[in-house]
Amino acid sequence: MGITGSDSAPRLARGLVFAVAAALVSVHVIKAAGRVPGDPAAGLTIIAACLAILLLEFRPARWPRVVAQLACGFVAVLPAGASIGLLAVPVGAVFLQGLWPLVVPVLGAAAWVQAVRTDSARDTVDMCVTILLGGMVLYAVTTLAALAARVHGTRLTLAAAAVTAERLRIAEGLDADLSSGLTRIRDLAAKQDPDVLDGLLADARTTLAATRATAADLRSLSLAPESASARALLQSAGIEADVVTGHTEPLGPAGTVLATVLREAVTAVVRVGDARHCQIVTGEAAGQVTLRVTSDGVRTAALGADVLDGLAQRVRASGGRLAAGLEADGRFAVEASVPATPSAAEPVDAPELRRATFLYYLLLAAFCVRTLLYVPAALIAPALLVLAVLCTLQVVYSVRDEKRHSEAAIVLFAALTYAPMHSFGQNWIASLGLLTGSLLIALPLPLAVPVVAAALGVGGLMASADGTSAVSAILNALVTCLVVYGMLRLARLVRELQQANDGLARAAIVGERLRAARDLHDLLGHGLAAILLKAELARRLRTTDPVRCLTEIRDVERLAAQGERELRALTGGTRELSFGDELASAAAVLAAAEVAVEVEGDELAVPAEAGAVLGAVLREAVTNVLRHSVARHARIAVTMTEGTVRLDVENDGVASGIGASKAPGSGVGGLTLRLAEYGGTLAAGPDDGWYLLHAELPR
Repeated sequence: MGITGSDSAPRLARGLVFAVAAALVSVHVIKAAGRVPGDPAAGLTIIAACLAILLLEFRPARWPRVVAQLACGFVAVLPAGASIGLLAVPVGAVFLQGLWPLVVPVLGAAAWVQAVRTDSARDTVDMCVTILLGGMVLYAVTTLAALAARVHGTRLTLAAAAVTAERLRIAEGLDADLSSGLTRIRDLAAKQDPDVLDGLLADARTTLAATRATAADLRSLSLAPESASARALLQSAGIEADVVTGHTEPLGPAGTVLATVLREAVTAVVRVGDARHCQIVTGEAAGQVTLRVTSDGVRTAALGADVLDGLAQRVRASGGRLAAGLEADGRFAVEASVPATPSAAEPVDAPELRRATFLYYLLLAAFCVRTLLYVPAALIAPALLVLAVLCTLQVVYSVRDEKRHSEAAIVLFAALTYAPMHSFGQNWIASLGLLTGSLLIALPLPLAVPVVAAALGVGGLMASADGTSAVSAILNALVTCLVVYGMLRLARLVRELQQANDGLARAAIVGERLRAARDLHDLLGHGLAAILLKAELARRLRTTDPVRCLTEIRDVERLAAQGERELRALTGGTRELSFGDELASAAAVLAAAEVAVEVEGDELAVPAEAGAVLGAVLREAVTNVLRHSVARHARIAVTMTEGTVRLDVENDGVASGIGASKAPGSGVGGLTLRLAEYGGTLAAGPDDGWYLLHAELPR
């Protein structure tokens, strides 16, 4: 069931509340229907009062509703002769309105009516307990439904708050580590003094290293960028890639270790080059996060575990293990397992949930009291023992949702329900309601319905054998069943919603960290690389061409100031990239590195949204040219078609060792994910002696 849907969870909660109220009233409607042939006035009056009480459940629990429901209840009870148990629903409204003192006179009046009708004090106590119990049940399910609606309604607010808190935390770290470095670079460049270039270069290298380390730390919570890079690398090498994600993010330090293992394992598969299929599977169980990379390459298998010997020590240092070798089917597998980041403390239940759980325990206690009222004195001791076992099974398996030995627990519960039914008195039938309510919770609904129907039928037959009406017994058990199911299902629904909210907040935090890492790489990484390049150029020119040296220093000052602005934009939200500006900046940086640039196409025709994404791709491509190649020529081409925008960036500087076996950087992985968000694709790799990065987006 999709509990995170727009309104499915609140609708389910409201439906459960109405089902419980209808169950409490239905017994009285059916009994009244049986009276209509002999006493139509009384029978129809009770039916009308029951329907009115039920319809008033749709009204807010304020005093007019309380008065109206009590009036309907007493009209049905006094002149028409309905059971005083009908007052359970109005008493629930009294609880919801907070009119607790009113419960005493209502129960007193009900007890007086019952005492007039019967001489049995036991029956009077039993009916008063029934009223009180029904009211508390209705109060519990209604407050749980309201809590479910509130939890569901705050899911986006909580996620936004988590993102804001994470953004502030990231901003504090960036301001401390990177902002000061950029400020020092700008201040040194502002002196327009070639003698400061050595210090400026040292600051630029330190800040660039800090930027890359910070981006790596932010990425460590997620394997998504590395998985995207791995898929792109495998596909570029003609290897079919299958990625199955079974872990929960964020990962923390485990993500850093597993990302390294994934990168090296996939690079080894591609480097050997004889695999046709590679599967990447992650999982999480028993406090461990596992990564498994399997390929069908025969030559890869021949390499054995030696391929990843260098990683084993790092994995062991993190408290994990690494294994690599042939499987029985001849495939080569690499499997790493590292401890998961300790989860945060279990969330504290809301007061409404704790109160409802307490009331459920009261329901079990009331069940025991009502049962013992009719147990023969000689059987009190065994009845107490059986009740203790049943209540324990309820708490462990239905309330706390224990999974171990649950099948055996259901069998034991059923045996202890049916075996003493002939001996423990008329109220023991309620144990059948506990059993069937628990079955509705434990089993899938298509299986639970026929099983519950069969269980109720067996209980009805056993009751009829003792002279009790089978219909009455089944109805009583069914009411208890629906009450048990309503309370337990609502409690679980609230916890499911809380878990969904926590998952949404975690996903939002991971997304925010990946956004920050991506922007650090795209914006500051490129700018600092350009600063480093221009500062190196200025240092070489300070004796041979002082005028141009000062020009380059002024460019460094401009780039540092731009970096400070980008850092502020990064911590405050996303930054829209102008593709035209990015193209001009890319051409200038490449020209400063003495790379001849050829630009083709009309960048001004690129739509703004596509331009923002392709601007980031262009930055990554130029950064890779500066960092990874010995290019002398580069070509940037923008191609517009009716449905797509394409960007090609290629250079002739494919260094030795760079080929299909070379893993793309984390920037390519991040850009692959970003393009995928917009329905685009990205590919990178050697192409006829050049290195080509190709990106395509729908218009």
